Amino acid sequence: MTCTADKAMLLPNPTGSNNEVLHPDGTVRPIYQRMMASLQQLGIGQLRRRWREAKDQTALDAFTFSLEPNQFRPVPTDWLPRFIPQEDWELISAGVAQRQRALNKFLADLYCGQQKLVPEEVVYSGHYYDPEVKNFTPPQGVYAHIYGVDLVRLEEGNYVALEDNLRIPSGISYQLKCLELGRRFLPELLEGYEILLYDIRSTYLDMFVSLSQRECPTSVILTDGRFGSAFFEHRYLSELLGIPLVEGSDLQVSKGGRVCARTQDGEFEVDVIYRRVEDLELFVPGLRRAYLQNKVVLVNALGTGVVDDKLVFLWVPDMIRHYLNEEPILKQATSYHLMSAANRRFVLENMDRLVLKTREGYGGQGVFIMPDMGVDERASLSRQIATRQEAFVAQEMLDFSKHLVFDEEVGEFEERYIDLRVYSVQNGRGEVSVIPGGLTRVALPNTRITNNSSGGLCKGTWVVQ
Repeated sequence: MTCTADKAMLLPNPTGSNNEVLHPDGTVRPIYQRMMASLQQLGIGQLRRRWREAKDQTALDAFTFSLEPNQFRPVPTDWLPRFIPQEDWELISAGVAQRQRALNKFLADLYCGQQKLVPEEVVYSGHYYDPEVKNFTPPQGVYAHIYGVDLVRLEEGNYVALEDNLRIPSGISYQLKCLELGRRFLPELLEGYEILLYDIRSTYLDMFVSLSQRECPTSVILTDGRFGSAFFEHRYLSELLGIPLVEGSDLQVSKGGRVCARTQDGEFEVDVIYRRVEDLELFVPGLRRAYLQNKVVLVNALGTGVVDDKLVFLWVPDMIRHYLNEEPILKQATSYHLMSAANRRFVLENMDRLVLKTREGYGGQGVFIMPDMGVDERASLSRQIATRQEAFVAQEMLDFSKHLVFDEEVGEFEERYIDLRVYSVQNGRGEVSVIPGGLTRVALPNTRITNNSSGGLCKGTWVVQ
């Protein structure tokens, strides 16, 4: 494909058959033909100029992520959109909602029932199990109000779950900001497409109301401060939802156990706290007690992190069958419990085709793509499996899909691995709303690790009707 402006628009030769934009022979797949025609009309020179303008706006809007303390960088973004067909989205949406409902029922059974699905040695050895929440029922019995799940697309079009995120799922603002800037600076790329539009504001605010005894509850977002890695998201959501953003020093617990906030608009009692911090007592002394005395609602509830454990992940299909009496809609990657001697033997004999993960790792930390590791690194991890098998999970390495990425410095396209984090919201009435599209994360060259904190890019994602 060439264009009449400046230089030829050269597309990479696909490696394998799982490029979402290109067929194996290099021709463009039908869903992307309009977009590629628009790119051809723009030309490389205009595309590079628009790219730089969007990049500059990213910095001006403080669309940033912290890599080191006090060091922020603009979120690296690829502005070529990813399209998800409506029929694929219907399957994804149903599967994500099913997982969230099942996980909430498991959490209720774990803390207020007699759950028998996941072995006790697995649950109680996890870092995020919270014994203080035992026998405490959160408002309306919902633990995970906001849920994120990481999916990859396989060659045959199936979407497979890799990880669940319930403790403090992040990234929804990146999804929205990518779409906002992409639509602003490259609107031509969406011409001719019927896009599924949505508004998360009403979904979030309705969820807050559904959890409170008050008709018009007062809600705030609790942040770890302007130097926190995800402060952009906290600020963005505060502005989007129209609710105050507070730090720990802005909150205090009264003698009666009520939580009060001090802001520029004065002092007021708080009914709902959308928490974006883990250690409540570190930020607001007495807040945990106020929560356990039902003086304030927390989103998400305490104790949800137990199912962020990559070992507990193994039992999610069983949770769906047990608690919902349904078959799982979404498949999930085959994983191996290393406290089993037979599994350890299998993993050690097949290290060259597996991924090793620490149970509580996040943000790309503690993920080891074994085929990419050197001999010494593999040997070290093999020794750790033998001595600390309870700390790891092994997972099959999947050949998931790739997408096109544009390098504005050289004016060329390349293909990279992508995943998809999808977000959903469960309100106090038990209704689940899955946010259309999700956040596509793009791996660095020659890797499969897509996390933003590991240097990966973001990509706007649209559901095409």
